[in-house]
Amino acid sequence: MAKELSKKTIDIIATTEDLIVSNSTKITKRMYEILFNKYPHVKKLFANQPENQFMILAEALSLFAVNIDRIDKLKPTLQAIASSHVKTNVKSGHYPMVGFSLLTAMEDVLLADATVELIDAWRDAYQYLSEILIGMENNMYKEIKN
Repeated sequence: MAKELSKKTIDIIATTEDLIVSNSTKITKRMYEILFNKYPHVKKLFANQPENQFMILAEALSLFAVNIDRIDKLKPTLQAIASSHVKTNVKSGHYPMVGFSLLTAMEDVLLADATVELIDAWRDAYQYLSEILIGMENNMYKEIKN
């Protein structure tokens, strides 16, 4: 089970909601550029993804920002993401690569708005979300084996 987010992290994410939502497409486009540049071997995981994959991730990022204090509302979305990850064989080791790419993209796109406080809060939030998804995915992988 993922460790709960601190009130400070939730408050920072909540105050950055508009900034993240309004830049989510730019952030996710940049994230994929960084991801595929730095970790070219993960590109094969996206071989059958739709062309607008960056927009799908942007929507998920926005939903997370808006619902940071109501994660239970995201359960159907998280289930869909986990299911997609299992279909494409995403493993827990891929999450740090995506996290690095996402946070770097936030810094690149948000520039001066990407304060240390904002990036630290999003790092915590990403870790939290990763732990939830990895748990869901591990359960799905176990079901497939049985």
